[in-house]
Amino acid sequence: MSALARRDQRALWLGALIIVPVFAWRTVIMPASAWVVRTDARAEVAAGLLAREQTLLRDGPRLPAQLAKARRLLSDDSAYLFTATDTVGATAALAAWLSGTARAAGLANVRIETAPAISVPGGLLSVQVDVQGSGDTKALAEWLATVERGPRLVTVERLDVATSGDGSLAVSARVRGFAQERAR
Repeated sequence: MSALARRDQRALWLGALIIVPVFAWRTVIMPASAWVVRTDARAEVAAGLLAREQTLLRDGPRLPAQLAKARRLLSDDSAYLFTATDTVGATAALAAWLSGTARAAGLANVRIETAPAISVPGGLLSVQVDVQGSGDTKALAEWLATVERGPRLVTVERLDVATSGDGSLAVSARVRGFAQERAR
């Protein structure tokens, strides 16, 4: 085999200087950096798990009492659900509660329109009413806060607020609550 010309030798060395780093990058550095990223992610997951376990160990002695309290609250559904002997009574209970909270908050001209109750799984009734009234911003905010933080399980499904000619707010809301039908 004949000796390569000096120019060809330089070209081979230059090619090797380019190819060897690229080859090293693809076969060593990229897999190593991917391994580091995966290891960091696993370390973060492990750190989160460790923190949760340490919290459980710290709070462990209090957990049975908290569990008993939660069971008592969950078993006492009367605190959250409306009670009635029939669907009309359940709807009336929701309407009365909403009317009372609206008037106590300062809303005026409160009108309630009821809708038929719907049976939902678990022996519950879903009752729905439309509430209309008027008042100022403070009264509306107070009523919504009472409904949101109140002792009853209710959902405001629709809320429309508009200004009326006298500067007050006209409020219209659809509210859904839940009742457990009691035997007569």
